[in-house]
Amino acid sequence: MKTLKRLFNNSSLLQKLLLMFLTVTITPLIFITVFFYDRTEQRLLELTYENMYSSNQQISSNVNARLDTLRQVSSLIYTDETLQAYLTQTYTTDYSILEAYRYIDGLLYSFLTANNNLASINLYTDNNSLPEDGLFLKHITLENLPIQYLIQLQQTYGNNIFSNVIQDKNGENVIYLGRILNFNTQSQFYGMVTIGLHEELLYKLIEKEEQNKSVYLLNEKNQIISASDKSLLNLSFSEAIGPELSINQEIVTINEHPNLLVYNTMNHGWKTVSLTPIDEIMRSSRKTALQIVVIALFSLVLSILMIIVIAKYLSRRLRKLNRQAAQVEQGNFTLLLTDSSKDEIGQLSAAFNKMSRRLKDLIDTLYVKEIAKRDAELYALQSQINPHFLYNTLSGISSLAIQNDDIEVSKIVNHLARFYQTSLNMGHQYITLEKEITLTKHYLAIQHMRFDDSFIERWEVDESLSTYETLKLLLQPFVENAINHAIYDDHKCLEISIRVYQSMHVGVPALLLEVEDDGCGMSSEQVEALLSSESKAGYGIKNVHERVQLAYGQNYGVTIHSQAGLGTKITIMLPLQQDD
Repeated sequence: MKTLKRLFNNSSLLQKLLLMFLTVTITPLIFITVFFYDRTEQRLLELTYENMYSSNQQISSNVNARLDTLRQVSSLIYTDETLQAYLTQTYTTDYSILEAYRYIDGLLYSFLTANNNLASINLYTDNNSLPEDGLFLKHITLENLPIQYLIQLQQTYGNNIFSNVIQDKNGENVIYLGRILNFNTQSQFYGMVTIGLHEELLYKLIEKEEQNKSVYLLNEKNQIISASDKSLLNLSFSEAIGPELSINQEIVTINEHPNLLVYNTMNHGWKTVSLTPIDEIMRSSRKTALQIVVIALFSLVLSILMIIVIAKYLSRRLRKLNRQAAQVEQGNFTLLLTDSSKDEIGQLSAAFNKMSRRLKDLIDTLYVKEIAKRDAELYALQSQINPHFLYNTLSGISSLAIQNDDIEVSKIVNHLARFYQTSLNMGHQYITLEKEITLTKHYLAIQHMRFDDSFIERWEVDESLSTYETLKLLLQPFVENAINHAIYDDHKCLEISIRVYQSMHVGVPALLLEVEDDGCGMSSEQVEALLSSESKAGYGIKNVHERVQLAYGQNYGVTIHSQAGLGTKITIMLPLQQDD
C-alpha cells in the first residue's frame, strides 16, 4: 500500500488524471463484460447439453429399432417348432435332407427379403447326419464360430447376445446377434443362430447427428462398435478417447482441450456418447464478446484522447515551471517570465523567482569559497601522503641504519619502502599483477624478519599473466590473516600456497588468485562472520571483497573455503583485463 501511495504521489498530474479516469470507467466495463460473457457461456452450455441429450435420444431410438428387428427374427427362429424338428432328426436318405434344406432356406430367405438391412442369417447345428448346405446351414466348428464367441453363446441359456465388430469374408464390418437354440423343457441345446447387421448401417444413424461434435456407439462393455474412425472399433472408450464414463453430463479434457461429454444408456446396456469441444460451443459467445471489447476499446481510446487534451491544458503552466526548475538544477538561474495570474500557480511562480535569486546569491558567496577551501585542504592532505616523500623518508632511515651497521633494520626498512612505494602507486587503484606479487613478496620478507621460520610460502604463478591488470592490495590482507590467525602450533611450520592462474567464469576468461594455508582453519560461522563483520580481524578481508565487487560487479569477489583443523583456502575471482 505504501509503495502504491508513493508511486501515485510521484506521478505527474496528467498521469493522475488518466489513472482516475481509467479506474472509474474500465472497472465497471470489465465487470459488465465478464458478467454477461459468463452468463452467455453458461446458457450456451445448457442449450448444448439439451441439444446433445435430445440428439443422443434420437440415435438411441433409431438404433433400438434396428436391433429390435434382429431380436424379432431371432425370436421367430427360436420358437419355430418345425425348424427345431428338422435340425434335431436323424437323416438317412437324400430326399429327407433335401426336404430339410427346402424348408430352412425358404424360411431364412423370407426373413432376409422382409428385412433387407440384415447382412446375414446363419444356423449352426451339431447334427452330423444333416450336411452343410453352403448357404445358411453350418456345423458348430471352430472354423465357423470363434471359440470365445461360442463360449459366450453357450453361457446365454437362450438369451440374445451381441458380438464385437467382426470382419466378414468380404472385409466388411458386421455386428452379430447370436442365440442358443434349445428345447423349451430342457437346457440341452440343438443349435445356434447368428444374425448379422452391417456396422455401416448403424453409423448412418450416427452420421446424421454429427455436426461440430463426435458421436460414438458403445456396447454394454463400453467398447466402441460404431464411429467415424473405424480404427477405434472394438477398443475401450477410455482407452481410445480418454475419459471414463461416470456422469451423464460432464466437461472432460481430451488432448489438452476441454469437451462437453453427454451419453445415454439403452435398455440392453448399449450407450450413445457425444463429445463437443468447448471451443466450438463458445465460438459465437466469444465473437460477441470480442465485438463488445472492440467497442469498449474504441470508446476508451476516444476518452483517453479527450482527457489528455484537457489535462495538458490544465497542466501547461505547471510543466513550464517544472522545466525552469530543471534549468535551476543545472545551474541556470534565469528568471521565469512574469505570470500575471493570481492563482496558486502564479503565486508559486513568483515564489520560485525569489528562491532562484536567493540561491544564486548563496552559491556566489558561500559555495565557491567553500570549494576553494576544500581544494586547498585536499591538496595539503595529498602532500602529506605523497609517495615520493614517504619513500625518501624510509630511504633516509635505511641509510642511517647502514651507517650504524644495523643491516637487519636496513633490510626491513627497504622492504617497507618498496611496499609503500608499490601500494601507493601514485594514487592509482589498479596495478599490474607483477607489481601486486612484488608488493606481497615485500610484505612476506618483512614478516619473515618478525616471525623467523614460523611459516614458508610457495608460489605457483602463470608468468604469462604478469602484465594483466588487478586492483592493488588483494593478496596481502589474506596472507596477513593467515600469518596472524592460522598458526596454532609453535612447533609446526605454517605453509602458505599462493597461486595465480587463468580460468573461465560465467562464460568469459577470468583471473584467479588463491591463498591457501594448512593452519587451524575456521568453522562455517566464522567464515560468514569474516566477510560480514566490521571488526578489525575481518575488516581488510571484507574490504577486498567489497572493492572487487564495486570495481568489477557482483559476479566477482572473494570466496572462502575452510574447515576447522584442516586449513583455509581463499579464492579471489577477477575479470582478465590487459594493462593499458
